[in-house]
Amino acid sequence: MKWWLFWTSLFAVLITAWLVLYADVTPSTLLSLGMGAVCLLWLIVILTVPWNLCFAARRVVHEIQVSREQGIEVAQRREDEARAIARRMLRLALAGHVVSAAVIAVVTYVSGAAIGYYFAGFYLLATVFRPVGAYTSHLRERVTTLGEEVRYPRADVLALRGQVRELEETAKTLREDHDRVAAELEAAKAALELADHDLGRRLTLMTRRFDETVDGLTDNQEVITGLKAFLRLVRADPA
Repeated sequence: MKWWLFWTSLFAVLITAWLVLYADVTPSTLLSLGMGAVCLLWLIVILTVPWNLCFAARRVVHEIQVSREQGIEVAQRREDEARAIARRMLRLALAGHVVSAAVIAVVTYVSGAAIGYYFAGFYLLATVFRPVGAYTSHLRERVTTLGEEVRYPRADVLALRGQVRELEETAKTLREDHDRVAAELEAAKAALELADHDLGRRLTLMTRRFDETVDGLTDNQEVITGLKAFLRLVRADPA
C-alpha cells in the first residue's frame, strides 16, 4: 500500500510539472483540476465505505430473520446490534454527502470557480444513486434466493439437525450399554467374591475333617506325614 501511494504521488507530481512547464497550464487551472480529482476520490470513498457497511448490516438482519424462520435460534442482541450499525452507517453516508456538498459549495463561492457547484450538486445527486443501485442488486439476489429456497430447503441446517439427532441417540445407547456392563461387572465381582469365600470355607472344613481322619490312623506314619504336608500345601494356596 505504501509503495502504491508513493508511485501515485510521484506520477501526479510529474504530470503537474509537465503541465506547468510545457503545456502552459496556469496554476489556478491545475488547482481546480486537483480539487476536482480530490472531490471525485472522496465521492468514491463516500459511495463505498459507509454504504457497503450499511447494506452489509441489513443483509445480516435479513439472514437472522431467515434463520429464525428455519428454527435456528439467534440472540436478539445480535439483531439489535446489526440494526444499530445499519442506522449509524446510513446517517454517516447521508451526512457525508450533505457535508461534502456544503463544503464544496462554500469553497466554490469563495474561490469563484463555478465548476464547483456542479460537484456539489453531483454529491447531492449521488445520495440517490447508491441506494437505488443497492436496492436493485438486493432484489436480484432476493429473487435468486427465493428460487433456490423453493427448490432446495436449507439442506445444511436440516442435515446438521439429522446428524445431531443421530449422535444424541448413539450417545444415549452408549450410556445405557456402559451402565449395563458396569452393573454386570459389579454383579460378577460380587458373585466371584462370594464363591471364593464359600470355597475357602469349604476347604477349611475339608482340611479339618481330613486332619481328624488322618489323626485317627496309626499305621503307615510316612504316608500320613506326606498327606499332611500335601494338605498344608493345599491350604496355603487354595487357587
